[in-house]
Amino acid sequence: MHVAQSLDGRIALAGMPTALSTPEGRRSAHEARAANDAVLVGANTVRIDDPQLTLRDVPGSQPLRVVLASTLELPPGSKILGTDGRAVIIGARGRVHEDARRTIEAAGASALVTAATSEGEVDIAAALAALHERGVKRLLVEGGARILTSFFRARAVDRIRIEMSMRLLGAPGTPMLGAIGVAALRDTPTLKNIEVERLGINVLVRGDLVWS
Repeated sequence: MHVAQSLDGRIALAGMPTALSTPEGRRSAHEARAANDAVLVGANTVRIDDPQLTLRDVPGSQPLRVVLASTLELPPGSKILGTDGRAVIIGARGRVHEDARRTIEAAGASALVTAATSEGEVDIAAALAALHERGVKRLLVEGGARILTSFFRARAVDRIRIEMSMRLLGAPGTPMLGAIGVAALRDTPTLKNIEVERLGINVLVRGDLVWS
């Protein structure tokens, strides 16, 4: 998992693109993409940021681009769809809009439908199993907050990279995580084997996530 956040734990101003990474941080994020088979974001990130999720200015093979979108609906012309057949949009069974599926496939991307949670969202374990069947063994999750929270709730995070911006966003900035099922301090996931690196004026903290 990779995330850029403010010093007070916010990943974005509400509803708008918020660039918190330094140039060095963006390069480091692209190096992380190059080390993985696929990069995953949620539909809200596509709607707000319209990312490409491709490698730029670093060597390596282009990763598979993955979006979790319960209904399969994405804005027309989203950059992530591309025309290279390297994008997969995963929807939730019972919530998929067939028009959206046809739009995705017409753009040259693939549409998958997996199990849904009781809230109608894509089930993380089912999505990971579907990606594994496509040869994805190393997955980089980049957000946004709802996706990050879902992966934490599913305990599907084993390593994390946090680029700490020296900015403070405050409320109503979007926090990195919502409720992840922690009821007491002893239940908290903890970072081990920690490495710290300067990325311009930002600081990268990375390590292995250990679950109680």
